[in-house]
Amino acid sequence: MNKAFHKILIVLALILAAFLLVLLAFFLIRVHLDINMSSNGLIALFLGCFFSFVLVGVLTYLLFLSHQKGFDDQVIDPSSENKQK
Repeated sequence: MNKAFHKILIVLALILAAFLLVLLAFFLIRVHLDINMSSNGLIALFLGCFFSFVLVGVLTYLLFLSHQKGFDDQVIDPSSENKQK
């Protein structure tokens, strides 16, 4: 089989495992901790945390990409611009 297909299967398996883990966490929170939060509140809490982690991941990726491409080295010195004018 193709390596790309294996990577897709691994990613899908990880997403499924994360989803099942979240469902288990919701069940344990509602049953054992006796928290009076509706299902909609728990879903909103999960989505807020999820998208916060996605944002952190994207920004970290951009940081590494910028470092690898050398964009950090292309800083313009503001004092040199004043001397040219």
